[in-house]
Formats: sequence, structure tokens, C-alpha cells
Amino acid sequence: MSIVHTLKKVVDPARAREEQAEQEKRQQERRQQGAAEPELYHCRVCGREVAQGGYCPDCLSDTMRPGPAPPELSGGGGGG
Repeated sequence: MSIVHTLKKVVDPARAREEQAEQEKRQQERRQQGAAEPELYHCRVCGREVAQGGYCPDCLSDTMRPGPAPPELSGGGGGG
């Protein structure tokens, strides 16, 4: 919580309650949208699948994409 938010509560409590209600509503909508996101991420370079996006633990770079790895990356394809 910031000092500005605290001052808003002191100066105009009704407006502060309205803003807080709007913020909680947006957070709840984000949670509902977040539940629809895929639970699995894959590295677009090496194909490793993990439950958390962001940086690939093998490549150590920001290459994670939502969804399971395509067959050509997951080892499903025939390689020589």
C-alpha cells in the first residue's frame, strides 16, 4: 500500500472504497482468466516441458511458450 492510497482514504473515503472495489473486481477477473491458461509450457529451442513459464532451466533463456511441445521438439519425430 502506498502513501498516496492512504491519503486518498483519509481525504475521500468513499472514492477510496470504490477504487478498491474496482481493483478487487479486476483481480478476480484476472484470476478467472489465469485459470484458463495452459498449465504446461515448452521451450521453443530444446522442447523441454515444465509447469512454470519464463526461463528454460536447460537453455537458461527466456524461450518458454504456453502449451505442450510440438512433436518435432518433444522427441516424437524421427531423428538420425
